[in-house]
Amino acid sequence: MDCWRDTNWFAIHAKPCREELAAAYVSRLGLEVFLPKIKQSAVLWGKRESVLKPLFPNYLFARFCPANYLHLVQYARGVRCVVSAGDLPLPVDDKDIDLIRDRIAADGTVKMNVEQVRLGQKVAIEAGPFKGIDGIFERKINDRQRVLLLLDAVHHHAHMLVEQHYLHEVAPVV
Repeated sequence: MDCWRDTNWFAIHAKPCREELAAAYVSRLGLEVFLPKIKQSAVLWGKRESVLKPLFPNYLFARFCPANYLHLVQYARGVRCVVSAGDLPLPVDDKDIDLIRDRIAADGTVKMNVEQVRLGQKVAIEAGPFKGIDGIFERKINDRQRVLLLLDAVHHHAHMLVEQHYLHEVAPVV
């Protein structure tokens, strides 16, 4: 695989609160752009309302060939940089993008499972690339931690972000 000449998905680090702007300008280059969003509750002007926020704050994805588009993407308005190791941009696996896309609801947002899993509960991953792995539910994560997990995944470390709907409780052994 030639990461420089092949067309792949790449994570793009946007300037703070400029994901939409970056997505618009990168899209104008004729590239496929993916900016997954979630609905969250927020207090606006004293009222609790539902707002759309990026799933990974300050990050979006674009599919392109670095040899042809890296310079243009890096200098698009709203873009801070393409996530890279040195001078080589790090591709994001198509399966990772597909996992997120599979969770998109009719309203265009990523469905976050509301089912509660208890801390310390033994769980098993039922679907996805980590199917069959057992673990202990440690904690829910916030926006910043989702970004750290995204970057760990792009850099191929061992941390995993698993949607709760892929988990099921494992009966304790007696």
